Amino acid sequence: MIKNITPVFISSNLDVTEKFWIEVLSFKTDGKHDDYLIMNNGNIEVHFSKLPSVNKKTNNCACYLGVDNLDDLYKKCLEFNCVHPNGKLEKLPWGREFAIVDPDCNLIKIAE
Repeated sequence: MIKNITPVFISSNLDVTEKFWIEVLSFKTDGKHDDYLIMNNGNIEVHFSKLPSVNKKTNNCACYLGVDNLDDLYKKCLEFNCVHPNGKLEKLPWGREFAIVDPDCNLIKIAE
């Protein structure tokens, strides 16, 4: 039986990635090694694998994050200037969502 699924993003610099996910999305560091980072926010976990040569123009890693404070988080992401140019907050047939990118252009869609 499957218990969970965890995205593994790529990161060119684990320190920069860690800072972003802590400051913007309130994650905590669960484990950090030379080339791997594990972070969580309650029961949500995300991993990062170091790849110094990541091409930010072609990175197509993504995940979908459900939250209960969408408006507050959207305002915070605007302050951090990380909202994707095509990811403004909008109401869609399946609910409201917006999208951000982290420093390595990993796409995070955020919805209520």
